Amino acid sequence: MSDLAQLTLMRPPAAQGFVWIKTGWQLFKHAPVPWAGMTALVFLILMGVGAIPHLGPIILHALSPFVVAGFLAASRAAKQGEVVNFLYLGHGFRESLQGLLLLGVAYMVCMFLIFKLVAFFTGGDLGLLTKQIENPNQLTPQEAEMLLQGIMPSLLLGSLFLVPLLMATWFSPGLILFESFPPAKAAWWSGWACLVNWRPILVYSLSLSVMGMIALMIPLGLGLLIFIPWTLTSTYAAYEDIFGKVTSE
Repeated sequence: MSDLAQLTLMRPPAAQGFVWIKTGWQLFKHAPVPWAGMTALVFLILMGVGAIPHLGPIILHALSPFVVAGFLAASRAAKQGEVVNFLYLGHGFRESLQGLLLLGVAYMVCMFLIFKLVAFFTGGDLGLLTKQIENPNQLTPQEAEMLLQGIMPSLLLGSLFLVPLLMATWFSPGLILFESFPPAKAAWWSGWACLVNWRPILVYSLSLSVMGMIALMIPLGLGLLIFIPWTLTSTYAAYEDIFGKVTSE
């Protein structure tokens, strides 16, 4: 499809956020083993990449659009009654390599700048906060003290910067993969779609936050093997609902 395509955004009511979650669950429950298996494989790959000294975390940001695109492609296939399998994880590499790579690099750069800006204005370190969440036992006493002193200002300012970035990148992999949009145009439409649909997205996000906390309580990370793919299948439900019509100029 031409990147000159015009999208007509749907504006569903706030309660539609619950519908996205329900639709995502319907997609997940028809093939729970493949979905969980795909998630476990992604975890292993990302853990391996993240272990690369210095470059690991940077590469993870660049790869994130490909992960999302793979799950969105699998979700579309599931919605059409096709079999969900691991091959969909490579769909973004096969179909939209350049666009998703550019999006990933832009996301990586933006995250780097956000971390630096937060550190500059508040003296806090979002990197340390991430480290604490992932490996709390690895913090030194000095790092822990620094984290506690700057955690609230860092979180508030970080959220101020991160929310627009997340809005611009939430639907972007889908628009690049399914509509062949260039990254900049995809980011614009994604951000605008989130802005005008803030009510259902707020309901959706708050509901997912509660579900995420429950998932984290399940031992051995088993809850995440359900929660992560469910989040992405419901993201596809939101994408399909909001970007309901595509017409060409």
